This record gives sequence, C-alpha cells and structure tokens, in this order.
Amino acid sequence: MTRRQILIAGVIVGSLLSMTGREAQAAEWSAEPSLAVKGEYNSNLTLSRIPGEVWGHWVSPSVRFAGSTERLQVSGKAAGDFVTYYGDQNRSLTNGFFPVVARYSTESDVFTLDGSFVRDNTLRTELQQTGVVLGFTQRNLISMSPSWTRSVTENLSFQLGYQFTNATYENGRSLGLFDYDVNGGNLGVSYKLTEGNDIQLTGSYTKLDVPDAGLKSGNAGGSLSITHVFSEATTVKGFGGPRFLDQTQTIGSTSLSANQLIWTFGGSIRTKWEDAWASLDGGQDVNVSGLGFLVKTSRLGATVSKDLTEELTVSLAGQVFQIQALPVQAGTAQSVSTQLIFATPTVTWKLDQWWALEASYSYVDRKVDVTNDSFYSNSTFLKLTYNMPKLSISQ
Repeated sequence: MTRRQILIAGVIVGSLLSMTGREAQAAEWSAEPSLAVKGEYNSNLTLSRIPGEVWGHWVSPSVRFAGSTERLQVSGKAAGDFVTYYGDQNRSLTNGFFPVVARYSTESDVFTLDGSFVRDNTLRTELQQTGVVLGFTQRNLISMSPSWTRSVTENLSFQLGYQFTNATYENGRSLGLFDYDVNGGNLGVSYKLTEGNDIQLTGSYTKLDVPDAGLKSGNAGGSLSITHVFSEATTVKGFGGPRFLDQTQTIGSTSLSANQLIWTFGGSIRTKWEDAWASLDGGQDVNVSGLGFLVKTSRLGATVSKDLTEELTVSLAGQVFQIQALPVQAGTAQSVSTQLIFATPTVTWKLDQWWALEASYSYVDRKVDVTNDSFYSNSTFLKLTYNMPKLSISQ
C-alpha cells in the first residue's frame, strides 16, 4: 500500500471509530468467524493465449461483525485469501477484503459512511464488474462513499452523496495497466408513490483521472429509477438515463478531446418460493478499467437456487457480457469489442450446524471481435467451510 492509500484507509477507520465512540452506551456487538479451505483446477486461468493451466489451494479466514445502538448501526467483514497456484502459473497471492458500513439515524436524517479496502487479483472483482480481462496481477482498491438522506415528509426525501475510489496495480506499468482516481457526487430526490412503489430521480457528476495515461474525463448524467413490490416474494427494479462523457487525453505535446452521449439503464427481478429463489438482472453502464480508458459494459445475469433437502442445495448462475471500449480517439486498437459468457452450477451440502461442503464447476468463454480470437476455460473447485459459533457482547 502507498502512503496515500494508508492515509485514506486511516480516515475511513477514524471516521467509523469516532461515530462508534459517540454511541458506545447500550451497544450490542456480534462476530461470526469462519474458515474455508478450497482446492481448485483451472484449464486457462488468464483467459488468453498465455498458458494458464493451474492447480491451486486456498485458505480463507473471515469474520463478519455488526454492532448497533439506538441510532447507530455498524456492519462489516474482515477476510483474507492465502492462495497458491501450481502449473503454468506458479505463484502465491494474498487477498484482503475489508468492507465496513456505518449508519447513523435521527428522526429526519440518515448519515451513512460506506468504506472498503480490497486487495485481490484483476481476474476476480474487476472482471465481474467490467467484463474486461486484464493482465493477471494484484489490485488495491480503496473506496469511500459518505451520504446524507433527509426526510421532508413521510413519503418525500432528498439524498446527497460523494464517492471516492483509488485503484493501484502491482507491476501495472509492465503489464500496460494504469492507476486511477475517481471522484464523484450525486443529488437525488425519492418519493413513495404507494406502499411498495418508489420512484427516484438522481443527478450525478464523476471525474476520472488517470495520470500515467494522460487521461481526464468528466461524466455528467441523470437517472430515473422505479421500484415495485408485487408481493413479499417478488420485487422489480428498473432505472435509466443519459451520461455525457467529456474526455481529454494528453500524450507529450498532443492533446485529444472527445464528447459522447451514452445511455445507461438496468433492471432486476427477484422472486422466491418456500424452497427456491430466482433472479434476473442486467443493464448497460460506463465503467473505469485499468487499461487507461472507459468501457461500456452491457450485462445480463440470471441465478436459480433450489433446496433439494434441508441439507442439500443446488444452484445455477450465468452471465453474458458485451464490452466496448470508449477511447478518446475513435478507430484505434482500443476500440475492441469483447464478449464473455459465464456458467456456474454449484452444489452445497450442509454437513451439520457448523460445517458445509461446496462443489462447483465454471465455464467461461471469451471472444475478441477485432482479431476473431476465442478463449475458454473450465474450472472446478471443492470448498470446505467451518462456521464458528456466533459471538455476542452487550454493554
């Protein structure tokens, strides 16, 4: 971690501790530790021409924690992965996940601080968000999102928020990856039309800075979202709106600019039954990538889960990505269109109150239009998890 990242992480932790300190009386705290061990096989870890057949083992300790008082609620997780790969990729990795959310409420106001530090490889979280396959390396991601919600009436409220993200890549320059900062803000209004029907109108502005790539980008837009609860079992959400992109890239003495209008939209539907649930979600959004330019990601995902018995659960999850680069200069090699398909069936067996065994298979297919290349991988893993008894403390 850089000194700047340590400072930002300290600000997040200090803010959370100060909020907690003011509400220390009559607090209830809980912790749920767990430990998982996993064996993995992957036929093409990097989803590329580079040989990537590996065997690996994971050791993943974690603890979920939560605390609450009359006005303050805090929840979070501290987790790590100690990973070793053998085969075409011989390397050891250490991942860390530290998300924390604090929520302070009064009669009319809600203050929320959502902060996290994540260290993982680019083929995990970043791939699932953007659909972009980057070089296989470790990424540090720090994010902080404070927000304020003011209730004007029982049905009407206003929201004000700020978002900050800092991403750095290990050995990024040698892999063609660029560190970046994102600062953004949003202002919105929500109205409860009827019981189970909410509407929200939001305006936002985001500024991206990629110093080593000479890229600066402004992203202004608006979004209208609607939530409808059909029943206790089924909920539907949808949103959409325009984004105006203003990009400038400076290389040496040459400066290029571009303006684009991109429509973003999305939606989800989730329903559940007594022993099963299903969800369908998707949309189109503009994301930041470590490649030094913005990408437009279109995604469609679906998940179905069924409890065969009280101990045995089967599920099937799938996602389809369409990724299009949004470079400053049209017609460059960066304008590569890529498709990704994921399919993952999983079986989970609760051995007893504390132990669970999970087996999964995953198929990934990647196609690059400009070169007509196609890459795929088959992977399997077997994971054993021990969930320790919940610890609770009341003051």
